[in-house]
Amino acid sequence: MSTLKEYVEKLDCADEAERTYAAEDIGYLNSPDGVPPLLERLGKEPSPTVRDAIFQALIRMDGEAPIRAAIRLLESDDPQIRNQAVDALRHKGDPSLPFLNAVMRDGDKDLRKLVLDVLSAVHTGGADGIYEAALIDPDPNVVITAVENLGKMRAAAFRSRIEDLLQAGAHPMLVAACVEALVGIGNASSLVAIRRCFPDLATVPDFFLASCLKAIAALGSSGEFSEVASLLTVRGTHLRPAILGALIAIRPRCPSPAPIENLISTLRAVVEGEDPPLCRYQAVRVLGLWATRGDIYAFLASCLCDTERLVRLGAAETLRMAERPGWGALLSTRALAESDEEVLQALSC
Repeated sequence: MSTLKEYVEKLDCADEAERTYAAEDIGYLNSPDGVPPLLERLGKEPSPTVRDAIFQALIRMDGEAPIRAAIRLLESDDPQIRNQAVDALRHKGDPSLPFLNAVMRDGDKDLRKLVLDVLSAVHTGGADGIYEAALIDPDPNVVITAVENLGKMRAAAFRSRIEDLLQAGAHPMLVAACVEALVGIGNASSLVAIRRCFPDLATVPDFFLASCLKAIAALGSSGEFSEVASLLTVRGTHLRPAILGALIAIRPRCPSPAPIENLISTLRAVVEGEDPPLCRYQAVRVLGLWATRGDIYAFLASCLCDTERLVRLGAAETLRMAERPGWGALLSTRALAESDEEVLQALSC
């Protein structure tokens, strides 16, 4: 059997394959003494293949030595090496946390950000202390990354802290990250904090409005329906998918809202107009809130013959939900002339 010394010597071999095999074999030896020569080789290695083999060896090896090595590599000037070091630390999981804590405490802003990049794929309660520090970090990029991570993790324990960060004068990217995180965490009470920051949706900049609408879609109820509906006539058409999507999402939490005549008129105009097919489909679905009303039911029935398949699909789905007398016969009759498989499935009783 070859020794560590022999493998280390092969790390300087002219042949790329030999260097690759040597790095792999050092990893399999799983000795802390193999870490320094791997780092030395990495510093001068031109081959991406050999570099990958070195990092895979560090991932495979147990103990503190490879973790400390990966921590050191976070300071590399080479972005690829930094990214590979992040990946190596992710594979180490909980054993890396004490070292990441130390970096979070003593490292510069770039290193602190990289610590959070590591944790974005390491979901563990042991990282709470790191996140506590990150949320009060003086660098906004560190705070933003921490908030994004916590939202992806749906870390309910940090909900109130994120709500407190959501202030009108905060960094725009932080505000957007907080809204997105609170949507991910999914507590309806967070909508109060969001609306405190954005009390008038009509004046919210487009950049923030899309996130607000996502929050309302996830957390809102009948109280927000009319306000969101009013945006259809005062905001740009590029926001229509988000506005209509929010109305559809609120619908199950908004039983039988009173008809809003100007909204109904706007929705019909969208369905019959030149908007993208998705918007027309969404408008049909929102109209379904009042499908029991004779004129709207008749309009939805006429949509079953529209040339746009998404309009027909929306009409079929909506009429099935309305279940007015005769709806089954109406859908069955239309199914005889339908050729699109998805629409045909929606028409089938």
